[in-house]
Parts: sequence; structure tokens; C-alpha cells
Amino acid sequence: MTKPVLLIVMDGWGMGSGGPEDAIARANTPVFDRLWSDYAHTTLMTHGPYVGLPAKNDMGGSEVGHLTMGAGMILDQGPTRINKAFADGSFLKSKALTKVMAAVESGGTLHLMGLLSDGNIHSHLDHFKKLINFAFDSGVKSLRVHALLDGRDVGIHTAQKYVCELEEDFVFINSRDGFDYRFASGGGRERIVMDRDRDWSKVEEGWNLMVHGTGAHRFPSMISAIEHMRAEKPGLIDQDMPGFVVVDEADRPVGPICDGDAVVMVNFRGDRAIEITEAFELDEFDGFDRGNRPDVVFAGMMVYDEDRNLPALQLMGPTKVDNPFGRRILELGIKQFRLTETQKYPHVTFFFNGGYRKPLDDTMEDYILIPSDKGVSFSEAPAMKANEIADRAVELIESGEYGFGLINFANADMVGHCGRMEPAIAAIETVDGAVGRIVEALAKVGGAALITADHGNAEEMMVYAKGGAEEASTKHSINPVPCILFDPAYDGSYTLRQPDDEQSTQTQPGLAHLAATLFEAMGQPVPDDLLPSLIQRS
Repeated sequence: MTKPVLLIVMDGWGMGSGGPEDAIARANTPVFDRLWSDYAHTTLMTHGPYVGLPAKNDMGGSEVGHLTMGAGMILDQGPTRINKAFADGSFLKSKALTKVMAAVESGGTLHLMGLLSDGNIHSHLDHFKKLINFAFDSGVKSLRVHALLDGRDVGIHTAQKYVCELEEDFVFINSRDGFDYRFASGGGRERIVMDRDRDWSKVEEGWNLMVHGTGAHRFPSMISAIEHMRAEKPGLIDQDMPGFVVVDEADRPVGPICDGDAVVMVNFRGDRAIEITEAFELDEFDGFDRGNRPDVVFAGMMVYDEDRNLPALQLMGPTKVDNPFGRRILELGIKQFRLTETQKYPHVTFFFNGGYRKPLDDTMEDYILIPSDKGVSFSEAPAMKANEIADRAVELIESGEYGFGLINFANADMVGHCGRMEPAIAAIETVDGAVGRIVEALAKVGGAALITADHGNAEEMMVYAKGGAEEASTKHSINPVPCILFDPAYDGSYTLRQPDDEQSTQTQPGLAHLAATLFEAMGQPVPDDLLPSLIQRS
């Protein structure tokens, strides 16, 4: 029987302060506590330059984390590459952006759509600003912004801040003769457009707001919409704000997307941008009735689906991993599986693979998706599909077919994003039990597992606002994450390299070191081009 080595990702499980905001510390986690006590362990960095992001306090994310784990090295990620391309001028000279600008030369409107945020997980406000300024400098007379509100990767009530920053730019631009730049629609990222669960109702609502200018909620400005929604429902988090249309005095939408216009999706991360891209790009589309589909030039900041080359126009080429972990072990003849629920399926496939979504060899790779619950908040069902994932993992281990498996438990991240303590604690406890069943199955067959996380979240469920007031936190953290090497034969003869303030970005234990560690755990030679293994033998 094959003795599998697994990579188990407890998504959103960080190492917190242990204080009242720390759902992980507050949870009952006997499995994790025992593994941490009995087996070699360390902590890993998952943010900023440790995963190829530009600034030292840039929060890591699931996309960045899984890509780094699969690459086995630190690569410039989307925002880093985009920032460098803006800095050297190459971004504004790209063929794709040239086509976008040419499309509106004859009087069409340029529409910018995306997450209005500086969280740097899916998008960045600076990219909106640079595109707006470039359009102005290029003489584009009409521009509209369709704003998806965050409150998840940033503070829960920060929408006005980002809106006002762009409004200041619009005031300057609109003071020039003939220019008309303004917001056209908006809504929370969890309510419209940014779905990744094939819940087409969310995409359809966003489509109707942006394209047809139709929707039940209509306001004269972004700020009036935000203020009204918050007054109507105190405590409403930005990500959950209903969608709305900005209208003029006659109740006419100020910026529907029409024939002859150009549309740029400003998000650089693909998993929550692909569905709206399909609605704009695909001739054969059955997600919902699009009505009159406008004839536009559509571009994305980056590729959102490399297998299908969507969108066809990309302002920035994709981050490439020439030889990701999955391809490397396939060449060694090691059969592998990937297992998760819908929320993290792109991460264990497309991102971990560095750009390809489907197996390279159907006889040697099994990608297993367990559908996430629809129509229910994760905070109302914090177990999500963790138990079903554990059931399937045990079956796969007991089959004796696989030498490697990647499993993602989404609970600590997705429930953590809801900002509620008790559901987060329940989520953590569910994952702890599920991991316990998996390591028990591994022990029976002599298998092993690296148990870690791609970034933190649930260990920081509250932050302290000005004046010391508590405020729910729905965003990722920059805390380190645990890393445990579960090995039933562990005899204390090795340790995992520990963090050290004097180590460089390349040598500080991080996600990029996991690929080499997995090779060593599998008894395989470690490729020379990978960052070194975390295992230190005495």
C-alpha cells in the first residue's frame, strides 16, 4: 500500500495573541494541541514579500498562498507585477490597453468595474486611479465606475473613504471642458458580481445594474446610497450592501454599459472575476438571461482562466509557474488528488498549479470538488463541508492509490470573513475534528502530512477602532501560521526550521518552503531550483 504524504491547508488559521479576539485560541482544539505538542512544528510567514507582494504589511490571501506553495519559490504576484509595470511605463503601453482606449476614441464610455479597496487581495484603489488619470490624459471624455464595496479585506465600514478619494479626482477632471467622470452603480462584493460558487443570481443582479441600469435601489450618488443603506440597517457591513444604480434627476441611470463602450475589470485576482467575465465574453452562455448583450471591448487586469484564455484581452500577463509541484511529482509517477469544497476549488487546482485548472493526466490526478452550501451564510452553517471532506479523504487514504494529496478546509477563512465569534469558534472546532480523522487514517497506513494554513483570519476576529471601541474584523491577518509535520514514525531526530528575525525573505520559514519539504517527506530528491526544505536533521 502506498504511504501518502498530504498537504492539509486549514485556510485562515493563524497564530494569534490568545486574547478575546482570537477564535482559534478560544476554541477547543484537542487534535491541533496534541499535534503541536508531539510533532516537529514551526510557524510560517504568509504575507508581504514572503509571498511576492509589494509592501511589508500586504496581507496574504488564498490565491497568493496556494500559488506560492505550489511554486516552491517566491514569485512576484499580480499586484507586484502590475505596480512595477506602472512604474516603468510598460503597463500603459500594453497592446490590450491600447485596444481599450481605441474603442472609446469615437465617443464611447470607458467603464471601470471592480472592488473599490486598497486591501490588495483582489484589487487596489491605486490601479483605479492610474487608469482614470490615463484616460483623462488620453482625452477620454466619458468614464464610469461600477464600484464593488469591500468591508472584508479592509475595515468593515470604509466604503466612503474610497468613494471620496475617487470623487475628488472626478471633481478636478469634470472641471475641464467636456469631461464627464462619475460613479454609475455599486453594491457589496458578497451581494453582486464577485461570486465564485456559480450562484448566477449574484452575477445577474450586478449585470442588470451595470448593463441595463435596472434595480430596485436607485440613488443620486454613491454617498447617499451608502448612508441610506446604513441608516436602514445599522451595523450593515460593506460587503453585504445591496446593489444599487446611480440615477439623475429624472431617475435615468447615469452610466449603463452600451454598444461601443469599453469595460475594464480592475480586479487582478481571478476566482471572483471569472463569472462576470464569462457573461461579457462568452457567446454561448447559460448562466442567466443577459437580455441585450452590449457590443463592447472587454479587458481584465490579468488572465482569470488560463485554460480558456479568459478574458481574451489582459492588461497584464499572468504570473507563470514553469514547473509547479503537481507537474513535478507527476513526472515522478506519483499519483495525486486534490480535495476541497467549491469555495477553495480554484486554489487547490488553478492556483496551486500555477495556471492550469484541469489535470494534465486523468489517470494520475483526481480533482475532487464537494459543492458548498448555497443560499446560506457560512456563519449559519460553520461546519461547511469539512466533515464530508474528511470522509472522502479517509476513503482516498485507505484506497492505497495516492502518493500525494492536497486538502483545503475553508472554514476558518470563510466563517472568519463573516465577523462573528461564536460561528468562527464552531468552524475551528469542526476543522480540528476533521483533521483528527485524517491523521488517524494516515497513521494506520504509515502516511504523513504537512498541516498548515495559507494565511491567518479567524485568530483576529476583532480589531480596536479609534477610542478603543471593538469592531468586528472580517479580513485576513498578517500573523504567522502554524506548520506541523505529522509523521507517525517521528522519533525526535529532526526539527523544522524556526523563524529568526535575522533571516532574509528567502530563508525565513514561509509557504515557498513547503514544496521542498514535501519532496523530502516523500523520500524524493529535492529539486535544486526550489527554496530549501524546512526539515533539519540532527
